[in-house]
Amino acid sequence: MNAFDIIENESGRFSSIVIIGHIQPDGDCIGSSLGLKYLLKDNYGLDATVVNQRIERFDFLGTWTLPGNVDYSDAFVIHVDNSTRDRSADVPFIDAPAILKIDHHLVVDSYGTWNVEEIVSSCSEIIARHAIEKGLRIGQDAARALYAGMVTDTGRFAYPSVDSTTFRVAATLLESGFDMPDLISRIQVRSPESVGYMGYVYSSMKISSGGVVWLYVAQDVIDRFGLTPDKVSEALSCMRDIEGHPIQVLFADLDGLIRVEFRSDRIDIVDVARRFGGGGHAFACGARLASPSDIPLVVEALEAYMPKV
Repeated sequence: MNAFDIIENESGRFSSIVIIGHIQPDGDCIGSSLGLKYLLKDNYGLDATVVNQRIERFDFLGTWTLPGNVDYSDAFVIHVDNSTRDRSADVPFIDAPAILKIDHHLVVDSYGTWNVEEIVSSCSEIIARHAIEKGLRIGQDAARALYAGMVTDTGRFAYPSVDSTTFRVAATLLESGFDMPDLISRIQVRSPESVGYMGYVYSSMKISSGGVVWLYVAQDVIDRFGLTPDKVSEALSCMRDIEGHPIQVLFADLDGLIRVEFRSDRIDIVDVARRFGGGGHAFACGARLASPSDIPLVVEALEAYMPKV
């Protein structure tokens, strides 16, 4: 069923509509949340509250409410870009009387009353395509937010998850007339601190004896460069540039745990993420560690997936 059919049929039975993303939101999480908000307003006159942690570099796309400030007792919740309920930006959402899950990750937790789960390039692509198929009006604000989600979650349309449908959806969004070069410029711009961090990444990343590229970003480094969680993740773009090393893993201090982000070039490594309590896509996934002492165990586990020369 089209996600907007569910919204049309069910949302009117509740006093509020709340759109939620996942913890440490990325461009797709923010883009799909705000893009959906604009679509609901422009086509149905519905005012939805978007709940997520703030990511400053995406402030230009719109505004949202911080977690912990929403009453879910009579809410129709639309949870986007989130594979498991425990990674929600606002975990109490699970007590809402109605939940629509829209997600593009591997299916491991169908926590919604209704579940729209499609393994495609981004959650923004799902929402945009469903809007197109439904014949909805896609205004410039919605198109810009959804395009931002698509372009960031596909590595500028360079990842294996991209197919011809992805480009057709992107082309339709561009037809709205939003300023695409300005959008890309806003996404790509770097602060002087961020440039300094890239220098640190190139000089500090390591290659294990088994060929895995890895980096641990400790709290003192985060403080030195004034990094937000999404800025820390930009190290992965540097790590992917190392020829002949198709598996990369980034470790970073975050909220008393070690955040782990896995990437690979067409090598299915999600089982390693699951082994350490995480999950995600086959080639892009994540986990959490309790201690830096576990880092060698993760790297060793990934080495078993390296191609044999």
